[in-house]
Amino acid sequence: MNVLLIGVGVIGTVYGAHLAAAGHTVWVLDHGPRTDDVRHSGLRARDVGTGALTSTVAKVVVNPGVGTYDLIIVAVRREQLMAAARSLEQVCAAPCILFLGNNPHGRAGLPTDLPGPTSLGFPGIGGTMVEGVAEYLPIAQQPTTIANDNYPALTEFANTMHSRGFAVSRTPAMQGWLAYHATFVACVAAALYRCGTDPRRLAADRPILDLMCRAITEGFAVQRAAGRTGLPKNLAILHHPLLRPVAVRYWATQLRAPLGELCFAAHARHAKPEMVALADDVLAVAGDRPHAEHLRRLLERHSALTGA
Repeated sequence: MNVLLIGVGVIGTVYGAHLAAAGHTVWVLDHGPRTDDVRHSGLRARDVGTGALTSTVAKVVVNPGVGTYDLIIVAVRREQLMAAARSLEQVCAAPCILFLGNNPHGRAGLPTDLPGPTSLGFPGIGGTMVEGVAEYLPIAQQPTTIANDNYPALTEFANTMHSRGFAVSRTPAMQGWLAYHATFVACVAAALYRCGTDPRRLAADRPILDLMCRAITEGFAVQRAAGRTGLPKNLAILHHPLLRPVAVRYWATQLRAPLGELCFAAHARHAKPEMVALADDVLAVAGDRPHAEHLRRLLERHSALTGA
């Protein structure tokens, strides 16, 4: 396949590097200093669990209309989605466009006049950029999750990532999945901001962990009341009200592990506008519904979210 990446932070770099390593031709849309680095050094991604480095060549393109692509992967933050979508106006030949990231509004949060069929997904990794290398960690509890839309390029993407050792899940309820995941991420980020984005500090602060877990449970209930389906079974079980003490202990353990920094704290630290926007999205759904007092208590303090 010919694949165009829009956004080469951690997510775009990791998936682009592995697609290129599998033999696909990967192009990167030119945007700022990061793409200058890609132009000179390629896409480099290191699995911190195994130490394996994937380093591949990628071609940087200024005008996305000069090539023909089978798949376009948009891997940008929520507040950058519309600008990224506008950059696709010159694309031709109707490629499949995969939006890979936080987007609780799903297709309703995207323009309707995109140049090809769209699909939604979310990465199964977390990480941070270190001197041009995406240092990442696969999330065992959360595979790369994409809609089960019947597009050949999307199927090829899923098969390629599976062949590269990534767990991949397909779901018919991707829009709901993203809404539930936004609720979960917004609550974890808000708890981290109360602890200076230090995951070990949060792991040791049982009152804040308890508030976080109560808020997640209430947030999931709010999404269910709004008619959304797609909540991952593992999160549904862990955040059942009767299992809250188990959830608190579980997250204390996970936050002390490398996952705490690479999959939660690093992103919360570098994507505060996105986390604030997600909190606003969740609060808008919650409205004045009853039994959401912990959710509102955690998320309404935007001073905590912004570090003010």
